[in-house]
Amino acid sequence: MRSSRLLPVLVAASVVVTACADDSPPAPTPVIVSFDDGWGQVFVANVDGSGLRQVTPTVADDMSDGRYGNYAALSPDGAQLAYTRGGRFIDVVELESDEVRTVQEDGYQPVFSPDGSSIAFSKTDGSINIMNTDGSDVRVIAPAESGSVATFSPDGSRVVFTADGYIVEVPTTGGESKVLLRDQFWNADPAYSPDGSTLVFSSNRGGNNGSEIYSMPAGGGEITPLTDTYAVHPQFTPDGSRIFYTRATTQSGELVVDISTSNRAELASMNPDGSDQKRLTPRSITAQYPSIGGGQ
Repeated sequence: MRSSRLLPVLVAASVVVTACADDSPPAPTPVIVSFDDGWGQVFVANVDGSGLRQVTPTVADDMSDGRYGNYAALSPDGAQLAYTRGGRFIDVVELESDEVRTVQEDGYQPVFSPDGSSIAFSKTDGSINIMNTDGSDVRVIAPAESGSVATFSPDGSRVVFTADGYIVEVPTTGGESKVLLRDQFWNADPAYSPDGSTLVFSSNRGGNNGSEIYSMPAGGGEITPLTDTYAVHPQFTPDGSRIFYTRATTQSGELVVDISTSNRAELASMNPDGSDQKRLTPRSITAQYPSIGGGQ
């Protein structure tokens, strides 16, 4: 994650110990979560909700401000954050130095690969693309089909995304897409568990005027509900022990089933079986689209 010998022998032993200490692996980086507030600002925080920090500038509450930020995604090591700026630019922030660089001028919804070497994103024409993290070597892996990026597979060989309510997977090298889930419901926000065994997603199959979060085996099979109130955007923690997600509440904090109810967004977390659901972000801000990084 990170003395009864003769003097000459003791000195030699000290050198060996020091060398071993220098070669020890570094301690793991803290696990953090990023999100946007739905009003143009992006934040990061520790996974227990502490250490809340605003990363992007405070802007007007509409996308006419070219600095408007949303769709934040953390790198696997938690050192970088990519986000959509102004609806069509992708910026990457070095969180330690706050250095910002623009890596794409026609894209949105960035997501890092598991090894942190590349970013998948949607273009405004609906195609799914991959580029290096510095913005070079942009390549189309799925042609225009109203696609929106969700995440990579844990081994980095595939990207899973949503197209017109279907959950679709495509190799990162491009090629034929594979439909993972297609039925009469609107399915979105797919994300794999770290071990690749489970796919979680949001869907309106619950019969309410909204969406809930569900899980199913990655290869297909029985679909299990994880929430019974309005919830979207599930993301696993790196160790697979928790799922972070966006849920809707009333202004007073009651959970919402029908999305037509006046509501606000907050981040919550739960166990992979849907138990122990609890709020993460403070009531003083809205929060949506969680991304998890760090722990390496």
